[in-house]
Amino acid sequence: MFFLVKEGFKKIFIKLLLLSVVCIVSSLNAVDYGGEKSYMLKLPYKACTVSPIPREALEAGIIPINTSKAKKFFIEGALFYDARKKSDYNKAHIKDAKPIIFDDSKAKHTVISLPKSLDKNMIFYCYGDSCASSYEAALAVRKHGYKNVFWYVNGFDDWKKKGYPVESK
Repeated sequence: MFFLVKEGFKKIFIKLLLLSVVCIVSSLNAVDYGGEKSYMLKLPYKACTVSPIPREALEAGIIPINTSKAKKFFIEGALFYDARKKSDYNKAHIKDAKPIIFDDSKAKHTVISLPKSLDKNMIFYCYGDSCASSYEAALAVRKHGYKNVFWYVNGFDDWKKKGYPVESK
């Protein structure tokens, strides 16, 4: 019986030790907003998000599209929104695309220049199929009543590789 109790304390001690290490590391990256602290660990973008499968997007009312469909929408004058890091947007983005800013302190996207019409075609993209930022931004816009929300799954890298129109800020 003493052995079982000793093992239980050992497990609890290890868990408390790990929790302490996480708290110490996290406190270095604490963001204070509105009296609450938010703790986060920064990871490379490919490690921090898992992209949803197209079926999940469809169930949420977001239509996944590929590069050829995105190009068709571009020619037709659809609005494009870039959900990549601001520095990457500034280097190059799909011509006339608007930036989407992710506010780390509030863990939410801020979309700039939304159309007045809820029926306008809106295409959201980021790095490619391993990135979920564009999907999350599209989902937020969809929840505000926009009807024609598209998730460009292949993303900017594929667009640029095909030689389609890009610009820098």
